Amino acid sequence: MVNNMNQYQDHPLEACAERIAEIMQAAPTTQFYQKWTCAKCGERVTMSIPNKLFTRGFHEDCGFTTDIRKSGCNYMLHFSRHMEDQ
Repeated sequence: MVNNMNQYQDHPLEACAERIAEIMQAAPTTQFYQKWTCAKCGERVTMSIPNKLFTRGFHEDCGFTTDIRKSGCNYMLHFSRHMEDQ
């Protein structure tokens, strides 16, 4: 198995929370999904629950629980575009 731990850009959980709060205030219909790197196998994992940050992440493939407070995380954004009626 290839270890990708250095490939991803994880940031402190608190920094992500602050930035997400700014984004959600400016664009409230946005959804975010937390991402983290599994501390055991190095695989990138995305939470399936939108708009919630977690302090621990369970990787179903390898069975390991990562402490996201220690390892950091990032997030993926889904922006909603509403077209005005013409």
